[in-house]
Amino acid sequence: MSLFHRLPPVFRALGAQALAFAGLVALARLGLRFPPMVWLLAQATGAVFLSRFAALPFRWLLIQAALPFLVWAAWGLGLPAWIYLALFLVLAAVFGGGLLTRVPLYHASRDAWKKLEDLVPDRPGVRFVDLGCGFGGPVAHLAKARPDATFVGVEASPFTWLVAWLRCLPWRNARIRLGSLWRTDLAAFDVAYAFLSPVPMPALGAKARREMRPGTRLISHSFEIPGETPLRVIPVKGREGARLMVWDF
Repeated sequence: MSLFHRLPPVFRALGAQALAFAGLVALARLGLRFPPMVWLLAQATGAVFLSRFAALPFRWLLIQAALPFLVWAAWGLGLPAWIYLALFLVLAAVFGGGLLTRVPLYHASRDAWKKLEDLVPDRPGVRFVDLGCGFGGPVAHLAKARPDATFVGVEASPFTWLVAWLRCLPWRNARIRLGSLWRTDLAAFDVAYAFLSPVPMPALGAKARREMRPGTRLISHSFEIPGETPLRVIPVKGREGARLMVWDF
């Protein structure tokens, strides 16, 4: 797989749009003139073609086809430039970490929170980490239910981290860290929990095998580790197919 194909989908999509636009600019400099609607159609078609080459999923092809027309429509509204900057900063703060890690912002149900309680060993001093904790629901719930244990959440998106940090302030045994889950040493924890996406699961499995100590536990919400059979599978309420998968080391 080439370095380009290893990039997060959002960067491959932007690269396809940029290359399609550059091709049209080159044709214009050669003397070809396109009416606005023809330019938009050519931009969309070129971006979709290049996105197929970049191995983007079908839903991204739909976004690529619509994007030039959406940009043209927004440009015609005559909005102040600072509005676009503000929207970009808000989106980056909320979803920036997910774009880089290819992990959407998922929310576990309260039923999952409750069933996580039974998967945290019943002994004082247990250390639990939520890798990609989102708005901090599981960490806050478990910290309240188990004051004898320590619960840590790791979140890469600044705004999402801030919400989780504020949410967990009432509990002294809860900590929310801003940073990458890949820089979190799992050897420091007895239980690691993750609700990510299919894309990073092979890397998470490899990381857990390298770092987690004997007698520790990995829990994944809904997404399996390829080639690894969980010791327990616990159905939970929420999205279709939601379940907790448990591996003991």
